[in-house]
Amino acid sequence: MTEDRDLVLTFELSHAPEKVWRALTEPALLARWLMKTNLELTVGNPFQFQMDPTEYWDGTVHCELLEIDEPRLLRYSWRALGVDTVVAWTLEPTGGGTLLTLAQTGFKPDHKQAFAGARMAWNDMAGEALPKVLADIA
Repeated sequence: MTEDRDLVLTFELSHAPEKVWRALTEPALLARWLMKTNLELTVGNPFQFQMDPTEYWDGTVHCELLEIDEPRLLRYSWRALGVDTVVAWTLEPTGGGTLLTLAQTGFKPDHKQAFAGARMAWNDMAGEALPKVLADIA
């Protein structure tokens, strides 16, 4: 089987899409819930997410900004540990805030550990840490 596997997670947030967009795109806010970054909102821009290295990983995610449709869609490549995927954030306004969908696409069948790790990490970061940051910002 050579079919790619995709990770799709949805989060219901009680904040307006414009506020969620800020948390997805402003480096100071990203550093509070995801990782430090040098992201600039220009399509084609290479950038990195950075955390402290571990014995298993240098702590760097190499990315390129692929698509911006503010405040509805943000899409970028995500390359780390030999796994090359694409992360897309889709924001849909709801009566009480935002429905935020994360799709990380392109996992290969032999990326089972990376897929499981991504699922756990995104649930921790976007499911738990992001709402706390959103509650703290104006």
